[in-house]
Amino acid sequence: MSNSHSNSNLLFSRSVRSLALALSVVACLAWASSFDKGGPPSVEFEHFDKIAHFFVFGLLATLWFRFLAGSLLAAGRFAGAIALTLLYGVVDEWIQYYNPLRSFDAWDWIADGAGSVTAIWVYRNWRLYRRALETRVSDILRLRLAEIE
Repeated sequence: MSNSHSNSNLLFSRSVRSLALALSVVACLAWASSFDKGGPPSVEFEHFDKIAHFFVFGLLATLWFRFLAGSLLAAGRFAGAIALTLLYGVVDEWIQYYNPLRSFDAWDWIADGAGSVTAIWVYRNWRLYRRALETRVSDILRLRLAEIE
């Protein structure tokens, strides 16, 4: 097998994995938005939902960024990930609007955008964080098992 063919297979498998992770987060968010409460009952401080939106949509933006093609610093890749995330943020608020026990909140969408931009910036600029996200759990376990033997 040629080196370029194996590299394209690796890119394709990574891309499929990244897409599957992003779509899994979208599915979990849609499922969670259909319930009557926005957060765990044990959390009792004001605007907890904005913090949750910031981090969860930051994660989603990072997953979209990992899925999209382009260099680490490509503006189109950055803009595409933000656009996909904010598009789903509108869908999420729309789902909540039609839930009689929830409501549409534009501040949630602003938190989604802030979390998205921040998370991708961190991913692009903090190599240790990026390497942690790119390392497969199976590779870590394999290394740990090799150390034990």
